[in-house]
Amino acid sequence: MEELAELLRELKGRTNRSYAALAARSGVSGSALHRYCSGTSVPGDYEVIGRFGKVCGAGSEELLELHRRWVLADAERKRAVSRAPAAVSATGSGGPGSPATPDVSGDETEGEPDGETGVGTGPDVEAEAGPDVEAEAGPDAEAEAVPGAAAEPGPLCPAPAQGPGAAVPPPHRRPLIAVLALAVVAAAGVAAALLGKVFTSSGGSGGSSDDRLLLSSRCPVVVSMGQSDACVHELQSLLARAGGKLDIDGAFGPVTQMRVVVFQLRSGLTPNGSVDERTKRALYENAGKPLGTWTPERVTRRIREVFTEDPERAVGIADCASLLDPLYTLPNSNATRNWGVFQLYDGTLRKLGGTREQALDPDWNIRAAHRLWALTHDFSAWQACDRAYRAGSKGGKGS
Repeated sequence: MEELAELLRELKGRTNRSYAALAARSGVSGSALHRYCSGTSVPGDYEVIGRFGKVCGAGSEELLELHRRWVLADAERKRAVSRAPAAVSATGSGGPGSPATPDVSGDETEGEPDGETGVGTGPDVEAEAGPDVEAEAGPDAEAEAVPGAAAEPGPLCPAPAQGPGAAVPPPHRRPLIAVLALAVVAAAGVAAALLGKVFTSSGGSGGSSDDRLLLSSRCPVVVSMGQSDACVHELQSLLARAGGKLDIDGAFGPVTQMRVVVFQLRSGLTPNGSVDERTKRALYENAGKPLGTWTPERVTRRIREVFTEDPERAVGIADCASLLDPLYTLPNSNATRNWGVFQLYDGTLRKLGGTREQALDPDWNIRAAHRLWALTHDFSAWQACDRAYRAGSKGGKGS
């Protein structure tokens, strides 16, 4: 959270404006903005932070870095919220150690009812718990099984006594031999399966997973936001091959996540931005350009053609909303997203009779935005960006 707050304070320091003035331009209360900049609270939606950054004059690279830090801070906040019930049960309700818990929910939920969704905590638990359970349970279970099998038959099959302290080997030897025989058979089966897999993969046309880094044991089961390594570099290379515009730097940031979401949507997968096995296989098997789209220059021309009533203002609002990127997507705290050039919300798409796939078509998105504009003949559907555009226009005239 502190990294996000540090960048927010840096951006605010450039403007020489008060929290109240910046809050008015960003569409958020002054007290909430102060909490974000001090690191005591994180908004449930990135849109609030994005508007603040644009009002402060942040460039495209800074806005992407702002988004990356918000994602990490939001995940940290959700983990703190998920730990709060455990702290309450450990200290007891009303006990002397419990007052710390309300601080988490109090700061985070004030004015942000959708902030605490808990989305994303499940996969983290599975990813961490799975390997540990296997690693710890496997050897222990094997070590205990053999002595148990050898020891139990003793009392059930006693041999005649041959004197004090006489040994009774036969009843113990037979179960041990049976266990060893089963182990040999199992080992032979595993060896045969492994050999068959080797021969199949080397002789088949598809190759083996070892040739595909993301599917190998060197990469985690799910590659996701915040990761930085060779696996992400491979992912970005595959996204670029699919037509995506992004830096191949090995760091899983906001742009990489946006490209993953669009690839998943256009490949018939769940568009959640996390790269699971199905997404990995689809990336390797893809032979088209599902991430190909218009350039910002072409988007600008089309906006001016459609919004003949106020073309420059429409271009300014689209630039504020999506940086004129037709594949720009932003998540909301209620598991919905905003899509495309004019960042059309899932609920708005339903009202317009459109789909997420259509919203990623720049021509459809621009014409749909004009339909929204025509309802009121103003840009009230994009209040924050319209306010930022007007503020910028006044600043430009004053200088």
